[in-house]
Amino acid sequence: MKISTTKILMMLLLVASSTIKSQDDLLSLVEEPEDKKPKKVYATFKTLKIGNAQTTETVKKKHLDYRISHRFGNVYDNTTKNPLNDAAQTGFGFDNASDIRNSLEYGILDNLSVGIGRSRLNRVVDGSLKWRFLTQTTNFKIPVSVAFFGSMGYTHRPTSDIYAGVIKNFETKEAHRVSYVSQLIIASKLNNAISLEILPTYVYRNFIKESVNPDNNSADVNGFASIGFGGRIKVTKRVSIIGDYYYNLGSFYANNPNIKNPLSFGAELETGGHVFSLFFTNASGLIENTYLPFTTDSWSKGQVKFGFSISRTFAL
Repeated sequence: MKISTTKILMMLLLVASSTIKSQDDLLSLVEEPEDKKPKKVYATFKTLKIGNAQTTETVKKKHLDYRISHRFGNVYDNTTKNPLNDAAQTGFGFDNASDIRNSLEYGILDNLSVGIGRSRLNRVVDGSLKWRFLTQTTNFKIPVSVAFFGSMGYTHRPTSDIYAGVIKNFETKEAHRVSYVSQLIIASKLNNAISLEILPTYVYRNFIKESVNPDNNSADVNGFASIGFGGRIKVTKRVSIIGDYYYNLGSFYANNPNIKNPLSFGAELETGGHVFSLFFTNASGLIENTYLPFTTDSWSKGQVKFGFSISRTFAL
C-alpha cells in the first residue's frame, strides 16, 4: 500500500506537536508562570497614619518624609456656662492649639523606616522605628500585612512641672522623663476601596503621678495595654473617609470619668505629591505617648478638636 508524501508530513507534524505539548506540560510542573506568582499588596493605606493611629505603611528606601501635624482647641464644650459664646470667642477652637508636631521619617529599606519628631504638648521629643515584616498578597494566601512600631519619648519640661503636685521624697532622675510605646499593626486591604487594621499596644511611663479611678478606686500604673482599630474607605480616586479608635485596658481606665478613649474621624485628600488628613478627635496629643494615657475630653460633651496633617516625601 502506497502512502502519499502529504500523509507522511501530516503524521510527522502530529507527532512533533504532541512531543512539544508533553514538554510544556512537564515544564509547567516545575516552573510557575511569572504572572501567576502571588503579588504583594501595596498602598493598604495612603500615608503613615490614619488620624491618630499608625498604619503599616513605611517610607520608601532612601526617601525622607517631612510631616506637619496640628491639633486645635475644642470646637465646642457643653460643660461651660455659655458653650456657644465661648466657642465663638475662640473661633470654634481655631484660636487655640492643643498640640503641634514636626517630624521626619527616613526609609532605610522599603519596609523599615526610622523617625524623629518634636511635639508641643508636654514638650516631647521622640524617636521611632517601624518595620513591616509581613506583606499581604493579592490572592489572600497572606491575608494581612503586619508591622512593628516602637517609640521612645523624652519630655524636656522643667523639673518643677514634672513633679508639680507631688510630695517629693525621692531622688530626681532623668529617666522619669522617658516613656515608651510598643505596637503591632495588623492590616488588610479587603478590596480597592476598604482597608482595616487592628493595633495591640503597650504603653510604659517611667514616672506617673498618683491617680485613682473614682468609679472603682483602682490606681494608675506605669504600664498598660490598649487596643486600637482603624479604617479607610475610598469614595473617589483621591478622597477617602478615615477613622480610628483606641480602647484602653485595665481597671484604672474602666469607666473612668476623667480619662476617655481617643476617637478620630475625618477625610483624607491626595493632591499630587501631598496627602492631607483632615479629621476631628477628642485627643489633645499627637503621639501615642500623650494621647493614649492623657485624653480627658469627650465626644458626647462636644469636646472635639479639628486636626490635620500634611506630608511631603523627598527622594534622596
